[in-house]
Amino acid sequence: MISPSTTYSIQVVYFEYCRLVNFIKEIKIENVKNELLGLLCPLLCHLYLEMLRGGHSSAAQVFFKRHSATLPQKDLSFHQPIDGNLPSALYRPNSLEQLFNSLQNGTIDNETPEKDYMNQILDDIGTIYTLQEVESRPTIAAFRSCKYDIYLSQDALNMLKAYLAKHGHVLLIQVLQTWFHIDVNSDANKKNSEDEEEQLEEMNVTVNSEEKSLDVKDIFAKCNGHAEYQNVDKELRDLQDAIQGVRESLAPLKLYKIAAPDTHLICAKTDANCNILCGGFGNSEIRLWDLGQNNVRKRMNKNISEIELACYMPIEPAVEDNTLQIGAGLPLRGHSGPIQAVCVLWKEELILSASYDNTMRAWKLSDYSCASIYRGHNYPIWCMDVSKNGLYIVTGSHDKTAKLWSLDRTFPIRVFVGHTSDVTCVKFHPNSAYIASGGADRSVRLWTVCDARLVRVLCAHRGVLRALAFAPTGNYLASAGDDKKIKVWDLAACTCVHEHRGHHGKVTALDWSAIGKPSLTNRVAADPGDLSIENSLLCSTGMDGIVKVMWENQGKNKQVCTQDVQSATYNTKCSYLVDVQVHPDWVLAIGTKR
Repeated sequence: MISPSTTYSIQVVYFEYCRLVNFIKEIKIENVKNELLGLLCPLLCHLYLEMLRGGHSSAAQVFFKRHSATLPQKDLSFHQPIDGNLPSALYRPNSLEQLFNSLQNGTIDNETPEKDYMNQILDDIGTIYTLQEVESRPTIAAFRSCKYDIYLSQDALNMLKAYLAKHGHVLLIQVLQTWFHIDVNSDANKKNSEDEEEQLEEMNVTVNSEEKSLDVKDIFAKCNGHAEYQNVDKELRDLQDAIQGVRESLAPLKLYKIAAPDTHLICAKTDANCNILCGGFGNSEIRLWDLGQNNVRKRMNKNISEIELACYMPIEPAVEDNTLQIGAGLPLRGHSGPIQAVCVLWKEELILSASYDNTMRAWKLSDYSCASIYRGHNYPIWCMDVSKNGLYIVTGSHDKTAKLWSLDRTFPIRVFVGHTSDVTCVKFHPNSAYIASGGADRSVRLWTVCDARLVRVLCAHRGVLRALAFAPTGNYLASAGDDKKIKVWDLAACTCVHEHRGHHGKVTALDWSAIGKPSLTNRVAADPGDLSIENSLLCSTGMDGIVKVMWENQGKNKQVCTQDVQSATYNTKCSYLVDVQVHPDWVLAIGTKR
């Protein structure tokens, strides 16, 4: 951390920043210059806050005003502010249709809104004169609570490192190490990885993406114990590849790929026993598949368009149809808009669906008829979740609210108001006494079920929230979305204690389960009867078609932030995964290829 305490240190900040600006402006390579120019705005903001931290308010204001006017101009034409609130302005589209297409197709761009984001940060920081005012500004508090992500090419990163090494700017190096996370964005590496994925799809092999980056020569050197890998014959190489494939397939991943050429899959779920797969589609249909775990014979309902009179006499006695209708993909029709969320209640023999038509419906598994229609939202419903006891349902909508329902009432019994934009994901706490909601305003909010009171607001994401998951103990909450990061929050301290990376596409689903066995991640259980060992698994899927499984090696009595977090990454043949669930013997993922 920088804490300048003398006039000389203030002069050092001025000198080092001005020299870096002049260096970047003199770079001849245009694309490298433009990449490094994007570093100046967040760097100036952090230097200003550090000067305030050192107690130099007046000098910091002069420094900030002088150099903020020389920053590259940002393009504000993409998002026009609506009500002065940054998250709402960034992600509120011009029309409802535009938002629906963006949420479903993943076309919301996280890079262009970053320009508006930094302009908002500059405006807010310019009105802060003491460090105590930071907590009263949500945008500045969120900016200061996590590292700033910036993507640089290898050439730009090498040029920056060479400059800092040559001139020895200690203060700039400290700020960059403390407040920045720099990722290397190489087009060549990206192209090579895409070519590898295409080859793997042709071979119908699922490969661990962590092992994919290893050089083949290194693998053979480890296996043979020497570096003479050039002379290894083809048979030995095939054997080594087969051994490697067996090792990578030890973690069972069960994948259901849904092909629907006439429409596209939006959401999907299975029941706890993995008996039924339920999918929601863009053509307003819900389809059911029998997964073959416990074949349950159902009787199809008769034609509901026919009206029977009292004098009606059937010609032949009704014969019960015992065929497995669900095996061919049974359609349920009734909604007038795309299906946004589905849920299977196996004990109640019901299927719940939430739709773009502003309604939620319950369907009977006994005859596949619509049991009830729940109305209460004025705009499309994006998400839905059911409490573990099965008593309550919560939904999130475009009307910026989340609403609580019970199966025996067709109207909402609680309304959760506080988000400044769409509520895009909801989740019940394991004790069913709290509800977490995430929205397009990039915040996570925690509510009490009994009185709809807001108890927590968590702000650190830089994109639309799409998925939430509580830890099995209920002490932690995981959130993820369009910024491709998974953040783990300590609900008691209201802070982010861990951040998982690895997805290169927007995260669409999370599941944090306590039923995962060590065999799911190739872990060796030293003592299976030791209750102090935490066997919970945090799984995630996204628009990149990969499944990440994360776990900790420490006991339950340790802090999450000090645990040795390990992960495994699995590629699938789907380009878009909509759901992930942890079962005792496998991790189940559902997706499609658009």
